[in-house]
Amino acid sequence: MLWLIATGSEPNLSPRRRLTNDPVIAGVVVLVTGLFLARMTFVLLHSNYYYAHPIEILYTWQGGLSGIGGVAGALFGLVIYNRVRGESFAACVDALAIPAAIIASSCWLGCWMDGCAYGIPLESQFPLTGIDMFNSDILRWPTQASGAIFSLLSVGALVTLKDRLPQGVLGMVSLNLIALGILGISFFRSDPSLLIAGFRLDTLAALGLALIGIGGIWRYTQKS
Repeated sequence: MLWLIATGSEPNLSPRRRLTNDPVIAGVVVLVTGLFLARMTFVLLHSNYYYAHPIEILYTWQGGLSGIGGVAGALFGLVIYNRVRGESFAACVDALAIPAAIIASSCWLGCWMDGCAYGIPLESQFPLTGIDMFNSDILRWPTQASGAIFSLLSVGALVTLKDRLPQGVLGMVSLNLIALGILGISFFRSDPSLLIAGFRLDTLAALGLALIGIGGIWRYTQKS
């Protein structure tokens, strides 16, 4: 899957088949697979708890979604949709580029309202401060607001660029912006996370997604 995304390789399609892409169907598939893998990733990262409370895996209204898992699941769903329908991956990823950035912004806003993905403590008042899930009075770095603002700025940039880039590049730019937002903000987060070699899991995963996005930009630029 990652090789397909990074290289932009697609089935040999006739011009007629390439124009049959339906972004609505692709969007539904991406949403379902994204939400599913976002939940499953969260469950796996907290497997000790859910092993003792398996029924609560279904309690999605209590929260518990992984942003990185959601992005990976969305990409997986898009690849599967592309393969099954025999449609252009570049066309699909471009069609979903701006909606993906809007969803990213809404996810950060949701974290801000719910107190998840909270930031490191601050020593003094800041124009914006983050909140945590404990409703404490600790001043925190506004990670959630920063993510939402960055994502909204990304939407504006994508709208400006959407008719100026080769096919496939807009989608890869969107992926790159989403990943870079998660990557940059991860250094200011204070919520618990699995550490690998001293780095947060979301930091390393976002770096991997950013590299995929950069590879996709290079590939589709070379094809134009």
